[in-house]
Amino acid sequence: MGKAYIVGCGPGNKNMLTVAGAKIITMADVLIYDHLINPEILDMAKPGCNKIYVGKKPYVKRISQEEINKLIVSESMKMNTVVRLKGGDPFLFGRGGEEIEELIKNNVEYEIIPGVSALISVPESAGIPLTHRNVNHGVIVTTGNNVENLSIPDCHNFRCSMYTLVIFMGAYNLKGIIEKLLLSGYSNDTPLAVIENGTYNHQKTFTGTLGNINYTYNGSPSIIVVGNVVDYHRDFQVIENRKYSGKIITVFYDFFAPSMEHLENRGFTVYKIRESQIFPENMDATYLSGRNIAIEGRYVETVFSEFKSSMLDFRKIGKIATDSTGKELLKSYGIFDVEDISEIDNTYIKLADGKSGSLQVARLEKSNFNGYIQDYIEKSDLIVLAGASNSIPEGIKISAEIPVIKVEYPYDRLDHKIMSFFGGDYEED
Repeated sequence: MGKAYIVGCGPGNKNMLTVAGAKIITMADVLIYDHLINPEILDMAKPGCNKIYVGKKPYVKRISQEEINKLIVSESMKMNTVVRLKGGDPFLFGRGGEEIEELIKNNVEYEIIPGVSALISVPESAGIPLTHRNVNHGVIVTTGNNVENLSIPDCHNFRCSMYTLVIFMGAYNLKGIIEKLLLSGYSNDTPLAVIENGTYNHQKTFTGTLGNINYTYNGSPSIIVVGNVVDYHRDFQVIENRKYSGKIITVFYDFFAPSMEHLENRGFTVYKIRESQIFPENMDATYLSGRNIAIEGRYVETVFSEFKSSMLDFRKIGKIATDSTGKELLKSYGIFDVEDISEIDNTYIKLADGKSGSLQVARLEKSNFNGYIQDYIEKSDLIVLAGASNSIPEGIKISAEIPVIKVEYPYDRLDHKIMSFFGGDYEED
């Protein structure tokens, strides 16, 4: 029997994953994850980790909490390290307590890894302080997925204006929530904000009052904030003011993800999705004598340095397949008869560079893309196929209106190409 970890991974932005959370994700044998988990966080898992999607979209029937509870237990019975990865914090409307009750009932060892809650991080990213001296005294938190059961104070007997009200999962029911707030004694001119996709660069905040808010639910994850602190959004928020805030790029890549930090700093949201799981295996170079090998161009120098140190005669190698970059590099070793890597079959051994610089075989298995990836695609303004990814992954549908560009490794001037696509200058301030 193994151990289960109930891990909060924050509100969505990959940079808000805690160090403790990141560490345990890399150790996971099984990763059981929710709908709003950033794909880059999933890619932190080690090769061979079994990733199980149990996402529940609002108002869409998928998998029950009871089924998830039983799944965590059954996987813990079979595997050593099971990670239940949840958005935000497991104990704030995350049902982490229910999952732990099931683990206790079945005598499964567990540990809780707290996460950065959307309660604090999402309003903050919109420039809304939940508390501010001389404005309010505290915070009230509730959920709005059922207006009838909405738990709010009676403002006729309670100083509601001195507290910030935060409502999770209520954007779909906003009209009914406002009606109930007014009946409870809130005034028409009470400030209100709806924050969509909080903490991401494409975050969007709608502000107004209970009497005049202009907002239409579009399926995006949202939080509602009610109270006088909402007025600080106008002066405090930064994310939504950048030139490219709201623009979304989705990158499919193979071995190495391109760096997009410069674009993210300009306001772009970048989702990076690895197409394959990679299973590296250590290997002695002498094993390759007489074998057909396939090398991506970026690995050629490392591989041939390994050959040299192993005193392996290049002429004893079988056929070599590589890409255009590799063909040019192989010429410097006097090798001109090279196959096209795109046409290789299973008679070739694929080679890659290991972390230690040693030669490795790289076995690739196509990732299993499920429904949650489709949601990221549909939001995108641009799709990038990077490295050896030269086609859209199987099972993914892309609207004809979303442009697709292809870039080969090394990703020279990729930032420039993307900025040019959006009509901007890479060097501009």
